[in-house]
Amino acid sequence: MAGNTRKWLVGCGLGCAGLVVLSIGGPRVLGLFLMPPLDRAIDAQKELAEALGAPGDYVPPAGPVAADRVEAFLAVRRAVLPHCARFEEFAQDMGRMDELGSQSDRPGAGELMRAIGGVTGSVLGLVGDIGKLNEARNRALLEQRMGLGEYTWIYTLAYHSWLGHPFPDRADADDGEGDGRRVERLRATIVGLMRRHAGSLAEAGDSVNAAAWREEADRMERAAAEIPFGPGGLPEPYAAAFAARGDELRASWCAAMAEYDLGEVRRSGLTVHAE
Repeated sequence: MAGNTRKWLVGCGLGCAGLVVLSIGGPRVLGLFLMPPLDRAIDAQKELAEALGAPGDYVPPAGPVAADRVEAFLAVRRAVLPHCARFEEFAQDMGRMDELGSQSDRPGAGELMRAIGGVTGSVLGLVGDIGKLNEARNRALLEQRMGLGEYTWIYTLAYHSWLGHPFPDRADADDGEGDGRRVERLRATIVGLMRRHAGSLAEAGDSVNAAAWREEADRMERAAAEIPFGPGGLPEPYAAAFAARGDELRASWCAAMAEYDLGEVRRSGLTVHAE
């Protein structure tokens, strides 16, 4: 029941899954309050794509991630990590909602209204926080000359394949509904990166590892898996490239923010999608 209560409280517009949809059809003051962070994120996103290409344009070079690119990745993480606390607060609010929903008896009207009031502010705050996170990430990526495709590649291998952090699906345990569209889009991006990496390996004459990456990409597609080689299964010497900066990589992870780390902000008419 917890997941259903959370959905009911948050409503069908702004959710706790990976997709946040904000319709700017309400009061003008609400739009003026919420739109600037999203507008700035969209502007920075356009600059990033124009300068360094879309995620699907990136071709991972042959071999493990180079030390200077791990350093650039860590610089981006240092830029976004200050936003972690706000997402942790939101996660705590959602946890309190789940506790309310797990009660055997339906909560009283007063308790329910207090929960709705608290969550409304938290959800509206999340919209701006997602915009601020996206802008900070995109500006840091521009500074480090790292496109979102390369960032996604290093992020996935370091945090999921090497450190073993779970993929942030946020599916509700009681009904199995997650943000399938977001997960499928990110999975397709990761598999595409793997196939292009295999191509780079083949061009470099490393047919054995090229075949291994292609086979893993095939497995992920068949199994609808999201993590290359499974959590904690990254092969050597790829793992060694991250182990050299292991403490810093571990410290740069924010579980509450992970669902939004690789997202983009999009506008469609009067609706803004933060995915």
